Amino acid sequence: MVSPISAASAAAQAAAFRLRREAVTFTRGVSSVQVQAVRGQRLWERSQVSQGLAVGDRSEDWIVLAADLVISSAVVTPQRGDTITAGSVVYRVMPFGPNDQLWQYHDRDRLYLRIHTKERT
Repeated sequence: MVSPISAASAAAQAAAFRLRREAVTFTRGVSSVQVQAVRGQRLWERSQVSQGLAVGDRSEDWIVLAADLVISSAVVTPQRGDTITAGSVVYRVMPFGPNDQLWQYHDRDRLYLRIHTKERT
């Protein structure tokens, strides 16, 4: 049985996804799939201080429905080197944070993935 809080959280997540999504292209090698994604950012401040300045990192994140990442008839999870293209800007899937994660589940039900990327220059 789903708790009322879990149901409300899932409904809010789905509504936010519908309202803020944009079409992007997820690419692995020569294969690609167009998916709907919500753009976000994640900041991570490292515990080390360099020359009196706090050092951190920023990731351009993309939240996608896990079931939408289908390449060659198989649902895939992001790998280093995959890209996400939004408009004319290409973002490369890159490790982020203290655990060098490429992606993580965005919700308790594991329906959405949060993919960490950096703009490719």
